[in-house]
Amino acid sequence: MVSRLAASVLVLGLGFAGWAVAEVPGVRADAVTFGQSGCFSGSCRDAGLQYRGGILSAFHERNLTGGVNGRKLLLVSRDDEYDPDLAADNARWFVAANEVFAVIGGVGTPTAERMVPIFKRVMMPFVGHLTGADFLGNASRFPNVVNVRTGYAEETRQLVTHMFNDLNARRFGIIYQDDAFGRSVLAAYETVLSTLDLPILAKSSYSRHTHAIHSSVFTMEKADLDAVLLATTLGAAAEAINTGRSLGHDYSVGLLSFVSTPRLEALLDYPNENILLSRVTPDPADDDSVLVRRFRRAVAAYRHVDPEAVERESDLFALEGYIVGRFVIDVLERMPSELTREAFLASALAPGAAHLDDWVIAFDEGSNVGSDYVRLINLAGYDSKKEAAE
Repeated sequence: MVSRLAASVLVLGLGFAGWAVAEVPGVRADAVTFGQSGCFSGSCRDAGLQYRGGILSAFHERNLTGGVNGRKLLLVSRDDEYDPDLAADNARWFVAANEVFAVIGGVGTPTAERMVPIFKRVMMPFVGHLTGADFLGNASRFPNVVNVRTGYAEETRQLVTHMFNDLNARRFGIIYQDDAFGRSVLAAYETVLSTLDLPILAKSSYSRHTHAIHSSVFTMEKADLDAVLLATTLGAAAEAINTGRSLGHDYSVGLLSFVSTPRLEALLDYPNENILLSRVTPDPADDDSVLVRRFRRAVAAYRHVDPEAVERESDLFALEGYIVGRFVIDVLERMPSELTREAFLASALAPGAAHLDDWVIAFDEGSNVGSDYVRLINLAGYDSKKEAAE
């Protein structure tokens, strides 16, 4: 477990400083230190730890060759337990301590909502948070935010479009977590259904601090639905699906990328073929992907340093963390001689493509969202990207 008070830092030697040394927080002649507030305990523990392990695997991979311009890459991680108040405390700590260059690799919309205004006041870069919330994609409001993943709006659009066109769904419902995450997905769902001239026939919210999601499932029962979107975390999603199936409901279920496929499968009591999930990274089992093959090698190498860092090389969150780590490295490589937060943001958000092997992150002019990639899978084996290539 990562303590909220103890720093988790990867340090592997010294090197030549290729950048000019300035009085910049988190920057030394031999290292650049990044901060992370993530859920390393509680309901999202697995996602947080795997995400962190992926970032550290990317940093370790680069540090073995001397870092970037002679500076090793370090990560200081603090646990927020997926609790917005703790996340805000961590954000204030990072700002007050003035010892990290940027904050990267957090998890969750509710935590991001509380942290981002704190970082904006000092223009600290806030990079690669594990959420697709639309407010973080507002570059004019949050010019210090860099989104590496696809937004929830695009995930939702593609899920609904597939259900409408390919599954012939016309009667839609939603169960959502009553916080910034759930409300963000709800807004996207309402928007995409409105383009199809369809209403939400049943919707219900639940508190992430309770197990009241069962009553939300009963709300769906009266609407005779074809499809239900679950804007929930993993445990709540499994409970909702199991409860619905036990009541005889056979509607299709849509889930966003925040839910891990293997962990969901392990929690389900009923057949899986009507469960559709969106994914915003390549398949970690895709042997044809250069990025995925390199990710596996990096994870295997980092396990020699920290055997518990990444449980499985097939974990989507670890792969996504590795992508964030690689992107940060790419940004540093493209920077001018002076390493400042302002220069980092200019480099990160510069129009054009960052090529991470065969994976591309690209920002349009004025945008802070670097990907619109979505693939859809279901638990019966369907994969939209694979089928499109056949």
